[in-house]
Amino acid sequence: MLEFDSKTYKKLLDVAVKTNIVANCREYPSLTLKREVIDFNRVRESLNQQFSDSDFGCGLYVNFPFCQSRCSFCKYYSELYRNEEIFDKFLDALEKELNFYQINFLRKELDNLFFGGGTPTLMDERQMDKYLNIIYKFFKFKKGAQISIEGTPESIDERKIKQYRKLGINRISVGLQSSNDHVLKMIGRRHRVRDVFRAFETIRRAGIRYIGTEVIWGLPGESWKTYKKTIRDVIKLSPEFAEGYFYTTGGLAKVRRFYPPGVNLDEVIKLFKEEFLASGYKIGFSGNFLGLVKKGIPRAKAVNRNTDALYRYEANVMGIGPGASSHFQDCKYKTVSNFARYSEDLLIKDRFPLSFGLEKSKDDYKRHYIILQIGFYRSLNKKRYHEIFGTDFSRDFSKEIDYLKSKKIVKEMPNQYKWSLDEHEMGHKSFFMHVIKYWYNPSYLEWLCEQFL
Repeated sequence: MLEFDSKTYKKLLDVAVKTNIVANCREYPSLTLKREVIDFNRVRESLNQQFSDSDFGCGLYVNFPFCQSRCSFCKYYSELYRNEEIFDKFLDALEKELNFYQINFLRKELDNLFFGGGTPTLMDERQMDKYLNIIYKFFKFKKGAQISIEGTPESIDERKIKQYRKLGINRISVGLQSSNDHVLKMIGRRHRVRDVFRAFETIRRAGIRYIGTEVIWGLPGESWKTYKKTIRDVIKLSPEFAEGYFYTTGGLAKVRRFYPPGVNLDEVIKLFKEEFLASGYKIGFSGNFLGLVKKGIPRAKAVNRNTDALYRYEANVMGIGPGASSHFQDCKYKTVSNFARYSEDLLIKDRFPLSFGLEKSKDDYKRHYIILQIGFYRSLNKKRYHEIFGTDFSRDFSKEIDYLKSKKIVKEMPNQYKWSLDEHEMGHKSFFMHVIKYWYNPSYLEWLCEQFL
C-alpha cells in the first residue's frame, strides 16, 4: 500500500482505461502491460508437472478467432474471414499446437471445456465434429463436466445445434446485448431482437439444457424505455442464466459509454436485479458484473465454469488457439493474437506459436485472489483464504485491513470480510481505484509509474 497523491492515481487510472485492464478484474499482474516472449520449454515443463499432480484442477479454453463482422463495442481479438475454408486451416493448426506439447494430458480429467471466440458457432456440423474430436483426442473430462460454447443468434440453426449436443456440448450462451433493434444496428450487431427469440427456441428444440444470454449497460442509443424493454424481453426468454455488464471502453472498442439523458445507470441495474429476483432468479454473483441463475438450476451448471472456477481458485485454465490466455498458479501466458502468425508458426515454420507471458510470485497469487473476491462478491471468506494459502488474511495484510476497517470500507464478520463499495457500482473505475490503492503490490505500482507516467 503506497500513498500517492490523487493526480498520480488518476494518471494510473487513465493508463488502465486506455489499455482495458480496468475492465478485467483478473488482470493482475497485467499481461497487457507487462509481458515478455515466454520460453515454450518452461511452459511445457510446468504443465507436465502439474498434469502429474493429483490435486491439480484445470479447465480448458479454446479460442476460435473468427467473426462475420466486428461489433463496435467489442474489446477483444477476432478477425473477419473471407470463406469457411480457413476454419479447417484453424483446426489443423490447433491440432499441431497440441502435438507440440508432447504431454499426456489424458492423465488428468479436466473440470470443464469452453469454446469461446470469436464466434465458434459459425462452424457447421462437419467442422464441429472435427473440432471436438481433436479436443477429445488429447483431453478427457470429468463425468458431468460442463462443455460450453458461445455464439450469435444468426449463426444458430437446429441441425447444427443437434450435432453439437451429440458431441457433448451442454451449455450455450447467446448474446442479446440490448433488446432495441436501433441500438443493435448502431453497435454493428447482425441480429435483431426477434432473432434471439428464434435462436432460443431452436436451441431448446435441439435439446441443449442450459441456455443463457448477456446484456450490456451503457451502449449508445439506449433510454429508460429501452432498458425496461430489455428487462421484459430477457425474462420472456427465460434463460437458465443471465449476465449483465457495464460497458467499458478500451482495447479494440470503437464507441464510448453512453449515459442517456435523465437516466441513472445504477438505477437501471438495480431495477434489472429486482425484476429478475421477483421472476424466479437468484444471484450468482454481484459486484463488477451481475450474474443471475434461474431458481432450481444448480449454479455450477448455469454459470460459466471455465471463468468461475478460475475466479474462485477452484481450477486453473489452459488456453489453446490464437489469442487464448492460460492462467496457472505460477505463471500466465497468451498465444499471439494474429491467426496468420499463429498458423504460419505451426504449419509452415513447424514451431510452437509465439506466446507472451509472465511469472507470478506467491504474493501476486494472493493479491489476485483478493482482487477477484472484491470485484465479484464484495467479500472474502476467511476459511477459504486459509485453505488456499495456508495463512490468515488478517496477518498477511494487517496494515491494509486495519486501515480499511478504520475507514468503514471493510467490516469484519465471524466468517468473512465485507466491503462497503456500492453494490450497484459496476463502472469499474471506483473499484479499480480501490484495488490500486490498497491491493496492488507497492513494487508493481512503482513499476507502473516508471513505465507509464
